[in-house]
Parts: sequence; C-alpha cells; structure tokens
Amino acid sequence: MKIYPTFVVCKYCDSLYARKRLQPREAAYCSRCCTVLCRGPWLNLQQWLALTVTTALLFIITNLFPVIEIQFHGQHQAATLWETAAALAHSYASPLVIPIALLIIVCPALQILLLSWVLIYACSQKTAPGFSAAMRLLAGLAPWSMVEVALLGVLIAGIKLSSMVQVATGPGTWALAGLSLLLPVIIHQDYHRLWALKTVRGRTHD
Repeated sequence: MKIYPTFVVCKYCDSLYARKRLQPREAAYCSRCCTVLCRGPWLNLQQWLALTVTTALLFIITNLFPVIEIQFHGQHQAATLWETAAALAHSYASPLVIPIALLIIVCPALQILLLSWVLIYACSQKTAPGFSAAMRLLAGLAPWSMVEVALLGVLIAGIKLSSMVQVATGPGTWALAGLSLLLPVIIHQDYHRLWALKTVRGRTHD
C-alpha cells in the first residue's frame, strides 16, 4: 500500500481512494479487491514513541550481550548478534555476511532511528527536519528488516548444538525475542498521522 497525505492507493489493484479518519479497530477496505487499505490507530503518538524507545533499548541489548553461550569441556564461548553474523566470514557462507548484517542489524537500526527522530518532533506537534526523506526511507526499508529470521536462526542453531555441547541462551536472546515482537508493531502503524501533521502545519524543513 502506498501512502500519501490525503489519499491511499491499493497495493494490489492500484485503486485510488480519499483517506478518511478511522476510529481505533476500524478498517477501510478496497471496494474492488477487498484488500485492507488502512486501519484506525490504536496507539497515540506518545505511546508510539515510548514503544519505539523500548525497541531501541532492546536493539542495543541484543547487540551488546550474547545471544548464545556454548560450553564444551570446560571451555566457554559466547557470541553477540554482531559476532554471530561476522562468524560467517570464516565459513563457506562468507558471501552472505553483508546481506545478513544489513537485514538483521543495519536495516532495523535505521528504522528505529528514523522513526524515533520523526516521532520526537511529532509529539511536540512539529515536523522533523528531513521529514519527507525519512518517511520515504522508512517505507523503503520495511520489506528488508528481518530480525525474526535472526531469532529463528539462533533457536535452530541452539537446538542442533544442544546434542553435542551445552548451550545456554544469553541476555541478547531474550532481547532479540522482544525486538522481534515490538519492531513489527512500531513499523506497521499508520503513518498518515505523521503526514497529516506535516500538512496541517503547512510547511516543511526539508
């Protein structure tokens, strides 16, 4: 679905509709293909910002603390999310290092930073500098954030290794689980409220 300040375009049939204000739990559907066009917001801007800050803290914990800890014959090895991705550089899967780092670290970090930047100003009823560019980049990053894939990979690796060595989950694992739950929540909110605020103010700092 493409988002515009006063219109919404169906992502399947490209039908154009004037956007209407929706109440929480209400949804607008395409009359041609019945696709959900948009839903009413269930978080206000302050709650949205609070969840985004919480997501940022979980992201920091995920990258600073081990996501998996292995013990074997008295030897102990722990790896953070960064170290897990970097470890692929020394294996046959080395060509995947950069794509994996982008999908599970760089893209989520950019999403959280950009959304925090926009929401901090929006909560003060202001338009963030670089608003339009930030919103377009957020829309472009949406399909490329795959934190849940990282969590699934950690769980699969832990299960497979558990038959050979002693495996324990680190603090980063639980933070990664929380990140996998919260990141989709903050990213898939209705951005129209932010565009509408920019329109109402009638100016831009871009």
